[in-house]
Amino acid sequence: MTSQVYYRKWRPGCFADLVGQEHVANTLRQAIRQGRVSHSYLFCGPRGTGKTTTARIVAKAVNCLDPQEGDPCNRCAICVSFNEERFMDTIEMDAASNRGIEDIREIRDKVNFAPAEGRRKVYIIDEAHMLTDQASNAFLKTLEEPPAHVIFILCTTEANRILPTIVSRCQRFDFRRLPSERIYQRLAEITEGEGVSVAPDALRLVARYAAGSLRDAENLLEQLVVSFGDEVTLVQLEELLGLGNGDRWLDLVKYLLMGNTSASLETVNQAAWDGVDLRQMHRQTLELLRASMLLEWGAAGALELPEHVTGQLVELAKNLPHWRIVRALKIWGQVNMRYDAPSTLPLELAIVEICSDDIAPPSEEVQGAPASRPPTTQSNRRSSPGTAPPAANAPSGPGPEGRERPPSQPERSRPAPVRPAASQPPPSSPASPPGPGDEGIPEMWQAAVKALGRATGKRYNLGALLRDCKPNTISLEGDTLLIPFVHRPNMERMQEELEDPNSRRMVTEAVTRFFGTPYDFKITLSGQTDEASQSSRPNQHSPLVRTAMNMGARIVEDTIE
Repeated sequence: MTSQVYYRKWRPGCFADLVGQEHVANTLRQAIRQGRVSHSYLFCGPRGTGKTTTARIVAKAVNCLDPQEGDPCNRCAICVSFNEERFMDTIEMDAASNRGIEDIREIRDKVNFAPAEGRRKVYIIDEAHMLTDQASNAFLKTLEEPPAHVIFILCTTEANRILPTIVSRCQRFDFRRLPSERIYQRLAEITEGEGVSVAPDALRLVARYAAGSLRDAENLLEQLVVSFGDEVTLVQLEELLGLGNGDRWLDLVKYLLMGNTSASLETVNQAAWDGVDLRQMHRQTLELLRASMLLEWGAAGALELPEHVTGQLVELAKNLPHWRIVRALKIWGQVNMRYDAPSTLPLELAIVEICSDDIAPPSEEVQGAPASRPPTTQSNRRSSPGTAPPAANAPSGPGPEGRERPPSQPERSRPAPVRPAASQPPPSSPASPPGPGDEGIPEMWQAAVKALGRATGKRYNLGALLRDCKPNTISLEGDTLLIPFVHRPNMERMQEELEDPNSRRMVTEAVTRFFGTPYDFKITLSGQTDEASQSSRPNQHSPLVRTAMNMGARIVEDTIE
């Protein structure tokens, strides 16, 4: 005998029991109470927020024999039949597996049949965005003017994928992610009803971990109860989720923000050897970095972290410039652990990039950094894990004359180091326009071709085609750049590409960038004049001829008719 899972056992049976969707529940309750129920609804929102549950409540309420201010009574024969899943006039369809036009035609053929038990037939279509375009178009007329006894309710997590013509025929309700506090309250009610004891801190962690989905939270709670019995603690939950390293993640954030490369790398590799899920580690560290950013800009109200964690992050952020927190969060957030989760390499590369001082922050951000923060040096990046980086000291050791150099005392309140302006690469200036016999033309041409190596035209890579032109054959005639090709097929392909305005624009921009002037350009064949290249082989533009030449054929005789 199988038991009923929590999210089905504790599914709300009336609008009053819905959690966190009062704006939807109140409107639907009033519509049912006033007898102004629409023929079609569209419920949108993240998973686990109550869309299908609300649709089932609507189906039960419109057929209830004794509704209570718009809510179903849950006592009459219809409500009892519905709660026992025996009610025949509510049809639920999964559009992910019934998405074709034949499935919609079946609905269209059956909507005219009268209800078997209640007053209204309600069709609930889950994942409505999965319907094909043909099925959606076939559904339009039925959705707009169904029989009086039919109600359609479409539920989706991706409303943007539904045809606008379908959306315009429905009353739309947007479901919100549930706040963790509301999820916590609901979980507390479930544990009380089940007679199990779960530590409040554990319930709050479950609520945060569910990320706004009540169904995910209820599933996790049931997994906890099954795994650990009627007494569940926070340590057991962290063990189940692989989060039993909260202090380790906090230490890793400290090392990252203070630029301690060696300690950060050791923390990640030790976690991997301990069998920690690296994806969980990445996720938890990212959340702490985000919390540091929010605390730095005074948005602590958006956080849901224990007080001791928040306090340590506040102290850490006081001594850090803004740019270091933002850079760490950006780089760490770009790590993709989806396809290479067992490897520590993506995290290690992100650590080195975050802790490296080779990437200078913008000058205005450095100038706005707190003056009391000691500079990050090689000595503190190599400090052992678990210790804060020491203040920057002058290096000790033999001096230039072989004498021992005495260590200097650490300076107090030394401002953050600012890179001299001379260390920044000077902005690139456009090349000066070459003359007709300028010896720099080959170098400019090679630079332009290299830049076009990353540009793809309509069919071909532009840089690959232009490599057929020898740099020493490129020349200028007035304001025109002559580009002679060695091989005719490549010339013809380039001419075909230049017929596309986008390809021509990319070539023009590359020439202007490296030659300094927006020259016109002509495509010719090496060893022929421009007139010859235009007049010879008049039939060379035939697709059939070009195809044959690409296969190795050559023109023996060209007859003009």
